[in-house]
Amino acid sequence: MSRTKQPAARTRSAPADPIDVSFMYAVHDAFQRDLDRLVAMADAGDAPGAALRAGWDRFTTFLQVHHTAEDTHLWPVLAGRVADGAVLEQMEDEHNALDRLLDGVDAALSGPAPALAARAAELAQVLTAHCDHEEELALPLVQKHLTKDEWDAFGAEQRSRLGMGGAATFFPWLLDGAPDETRRKVLGIVPPPVRLLYRAVWRPRYERAPRWQTPASA
Repeated sequence: MSRTKQPAARTRSAPADPIDVSFMYAVHDAFQRDLDRLVAMADAGDAPGAALRAGWDRFTTFLQVHHTAEDTHLWPVLAGRVADGAVLEQMEDEHNALDRLLDGVDAALSGPAPALAARAAELAQVLTAHCDHEEELALPLVQKHLTKDEWDAFGAEQRSRLGMGGAATFFPWLLDGAPDETRRKVLGIVPPPVRLLYRAVWRPRYERAPRWQTPASA
């Protein structure tokens, strides 16, 4: 279920000062990685242990923050600037469908592992399709119609919702298992104090805490 990303496929026609959406790709990849791990853990019968529940809470928190910021700081801004609103309607519909699937996985956490694995696999499939649609259809609109300040406001909204305590978990979660290129790109964007905290405090603490891993027995 993992998506293989090729940088060349992400080349977009953009203004002279284009919006850098690489952070969005990193977040999408982290969501997909989490669901791959959830399915693997459920298939292995590792449910509903502390690591699985902690991973699920982390995943749903970050997904909610991300989608809420899109719903308040991306799609409404674009709505007044694009002639055809079909893409934005599709994003809204897919968010609603994902909410229903999240509820299904949440309920399955208290049931047998095979049922959880099936629910998680369905969620992974739909989330992957949504991320692909967003990258192929919505992000080009973002790069064409949003200003750098508006894109920065979208990022600021997510940071505000996370707070410093959330950031302490978000960055090691985001980069957990990420390719070196993604790690360098993300850490190159954030301020030096965040890089220092990530390396010295946040990542070691995250790695000691219960979390989703592959294989489940790791």
